[in-house]
Amino acid sequence: MKKRVVQEADTGPLQLHSIRWMLHTAYRFSRPTAGRLCYRVLARPPRKDLTPEEGLFLAKAKHTIMPVGKRMKIGVYHWPGKGPRILLAHGWNSHSGRWEPLAQQLHELGYELYALDAPAHGESKGGSFALVYYAQAMTELVNIIQPETIIGHSAGGMAAIYYMHHEQKAWRPKRLILIATPAELSHFMDSFQRIIGLKTEIMDALEREFLRRFDRGFGYYSTAEFIESIDLPGLIIHDEDDDVAPVAGAHTLADSWPSGHLFLTKGLGHSVQDATVKEYLLNWLEQKP
Repeated sequence: MKKRVVQEADTGPLQLHSIRWMLHTAYRFSRPTAGRLCYRVLARPPRKDLTPEEGLFLAKAKHTIMPVGKRMKIGVYHWPGKGPRILLAHGWNSHSGRWEPLAQQLHELGYELYALDAPAHGESKGGSFALVYYAQAMTELVNIIQPETIIGHSAGGMAAIYYMHHEQKAWRPKRLILIATPAELSHFMDSFQRIIGLKTEIMDALEREFLRRFDRGFGYYSTAEFIESIDLPGLIIHDEDDDVAPVAGAHTLADSWPSGHLFLTKGLGHSVQDATVKEYLLNWLEQKP
């Protein structure tokens, strides 16, 4: 499989301006159309390219495509190892390559690693991104590989909690690590609105599109509420300066999850990638469940 090995590029101001103009213009003519278009922006974000380091690391893995349902084909990466099995789940507008700094070290320590690209992200094809679809893909994979630990960043953490709450008969790991995971979907939607610069009426149209597709509004998708049913040791890693998932949500998750330990950082933002974070996470993994 040919890897995309170029520098990673964030969505620029010009692209954000174009998206904002398109959605506001559509709203003037049709609220339902604006809602559908906004859902399209959310569900199929521009795919980020791999950095050279990410590309080289993913190239070392065994890459497979896992069919899920009738529409999704999910990219799965596997780095064999003799140690405990870990599943890595990235967040929105990302890909499995984002785990390269942590995964390199985990693999060197002997852990067996798996990572999946979320629907409509990375090498996954078909379908669109939504928490429900991500959780569906995760359920399919964990039932096959049966990981001891799941590490989820942002929406990856939300998907892990969602599947464990809704799929009681699915495989459950022994431990769970949540990194920069929003306590409420509405918190993420607030950040989505702010980043693109959308007026409230368009977000209302987006929520009506959610109701049409899933019979649920934003308020239903509460990680803090779902996590109350999760009875396993966990680690919550969150940065005080996270501008996507407010740190108050991390405290809410910790309060709702008695067996979850909260570790806070400062100045790392939503990505929470730093040597001190890796060291703390690795030390926590080395402890017996």
